[in-house]
Amino acid sequence: MRKLVLSFFLLPLLMPGSAAGQSDSQSRSVTARVSTVSGQVSPDGRSVIPKNGDSWLVANPGALAGHEGQQVKVKCQISSSAHQIHVLSVKIVATQTRYAVNLGDSAFRR
Repeated sequence: MRKLVLSFFLLPLLMPGSAAGQSDSQSRSVTARVSTVSGQVSPDGRSVIPKNGDSWLVANPGALAGHEGQQVKVKCQISSSAHQIHVLSVKIVATQTRYAVNLGDSAFRR
C-alpha cells in the first residue's frame, strides 16, 4: 500500500521533466526554416538546380539517390549562408512530353 501511495506522489514529479524535454525539441524544429525548392537534380545527385540557374548544394545527397537528372520538388531546410539545403522529402514533378506534328504524315492526309 505504501508503494502505491508513494508512486502517486513521485509520478507528478517525473512528468514535468519529460514534458520539458518535448517542448525543447519542438522549439528547435520550429526555429529551422522549412521551405520547398523545385528544380532538376544534377547528374551526380549532389545539387538541385532551379530554373533560375542558382545551384543549391545538398547536405544529404543520399536522399536524392535514384533521382539524378529528374525534375523534383524537395521539402528542405535551407541554410542560405552556405547556399545549402538539407532534404526532408522528395516528390517527382511530372514533365510535359512535347510531340512534333507533321501535317504531311499519313494520319493527316485525305
